[in-house]
Amino acid sequence: MLKRKKLMTAGLVMMFVVSQMLCSVQAAEKVAATADKSAEDDKKIAPQTRIQFEQDKAKAHMQELEERMFRLSKLIRDSQPDDAARLLLGLRKAREQLILDRMGEASKMLDDLKLDKASQEQKEILVLLEELKKLLLTADIGLELKLEQLRKLIDSRETLNKLLKKEELQLSNTLDQQKKSGNKKDLKALETSEQRNQKSAENLEQLLREYGPASQSICKSLSGAGKCMGGACKKLGASQPKPASEEQKKAIEQLSSAQQDTKKLEDKLRKEVESLVRQRVMDQLQDMIAQQKQIREVTTKLQDRVAQKQKQALAAVRRLATSEEKIISVCSESIELCELTQFSLVLPVALGAVREQMELVDEGLLHSKADDEMIADQKRIEADLQALLDAMIDASRPSNKNGGGQCKGCKGNRNKLLAEVKMLRWMQQSVHTRTEQLEKQIEQKKITETSRQERIDLLSVRQKEIDLITGRLHSMTCPHCLAGDE
Repeated sequence: MLKRKKLMTAGLVMMFVVSQMLCSVQAAEKVAATADKSAEDDKKIAPQTRIQFEQDKAKAHMQELEERMFRLSKLIRDSQPDDAARLLLGLRKAREQLILDRMGEASKMLDDLKLDKASQEQKEILVLLEELKKLLLTADIGLELKLEQLRKLIDSRETLNKLLKKEELQLSNTLDQQKKSGNKKDLKALETSEQRNQKSAENLEQLLREYGPASQSICKSLSGAGKCMGGACKKLGASQPKPASEEQKKAIEQLSSAQQDTKKLEDKLRKEVESLVRQRVMDQLQDMIAQQKQIREVTTKLQDRVAQKQKQALAAVRRLATSEEKIISVCSESIELCELTQFSLVLPVALGAVREQMELVDEGLLHSKADDEMIADQKRIEADLQALLDAMIDASRPSNKNGGGQCKGCKGNRNKLLAEVKMLRWMQQSVHTRTEQLEKQIEQKKITETSRQERIDLLSVRQKEIDLITGRLHSMTCPHCLAGDE
């Protein structure tokens, strides 16, 4: 019970840091708005000093939080391994994102009276803190850990790909030196490059060891590649390019094997988290629809008062932009999850198209726009999100021989394919509708030349994406699925 209380305390400290930063951001914005007047009165500098004090206090709390997360993770490692893993993951994220360092930079900006830059930096830090708070308080830490593993595995595979290309270049250069009977200076340069490759292989091996038995074959291949690279170094140092090239060929074989095994482990992890991530994205879509509906209802209530230019109503509409930005943030998270787990080819691009509409609504709200066009745009976003959610629900329906949905050839779930096609159709319909709207705006001369070209370019990009995805989806689908055989 005591350890659980300590974990909750860490969460409370996190929330306090967030609230401290939020107060600092709001105060910085107010001071930035009156920065010109403050030059005439030295007393006006006092708020800036207070903000810097609050910023430094937030930084101190963040430093305390990092230390507390580390100590607590060690204390509960045996009794509460999941919570310990949660704390370590949070600590690692905080340090990778340099939250503490960025807080220090914000404080320095305040000291230099760079208030606009400080305010922007604080807003970005707030986003990172909200993500960290969400991670510390999330119920499904197992999924978060696997997603983090998947991200690191993808980064490792990309690093491995680069290392393989470097070693192939090393082999090519060594063979050239072999033909030329290379001099010691050139061979020394190749030896130095080979040493760097060997160090990279060793670092990558250490990184992948945290996956345990699952990465054993990968680590074995990387270890073998590192030894071969070490052998190549010795041969190059002894001015023996031919034996060195033989060692490099062996290293390339080992790296290629590690590359294939890494891809297999990556695919395995994706399959493990697919259903959980799919459900999370569906939940996020439902949340976005509910939040967008609330914004639309408030916009509708304020419409008449905004038309009368009432100050309070105009300010209220501007505040709605904050809520719209939260929806945009959730949408971006859904896109990242789709791209990370690759459970859908169409959905991330479709969500990207909806996010563009959200950004236009957000811009309109910031300018206190609350007319019929704004409300229609908000309704369209709701309908678009609902269409994508419906397609995902269809894709989630299980397939079987008796109930239908199972492909005769690949034995896969044809419901997933049908859902992808539905989303593609929605995307094409969306581009068509937006093209018609743009045409009307051009005819009625309600759009500037610059805005017109921007919209045309955006629609062109979306149309190309639809064509590309359609081709990829077709190439990935078995003939029986395309024929509708069940």
